[in-house]
Amino acid sequence: MEHYYKEGDLVVLRPKNGEYSNIRAGTLGIVRGMHGNLVNVTFPQGTWAFPKFELKPLTKEESCK
Repeated sequence: MEHYYKEGDLVVLRPKNGEYSNIRAGTLGIVRGMHGNLVNVTFPQGTWAFPKFELKPLTKEESCK
């Protein structure tokens, strides 16, 4: 099921190829906007654009596992 992100959504970073140098997998972030398949997300360490498949929405219906 594909998720359509919108500004203000809470997400968890789930990189497919290990971790990024500035941010760890499992870090909670807030969506700031979208551009195509990229999602701008603010984390405590800063704001970056990630492919949407590397993010998991944090919803009441699902856990972060």
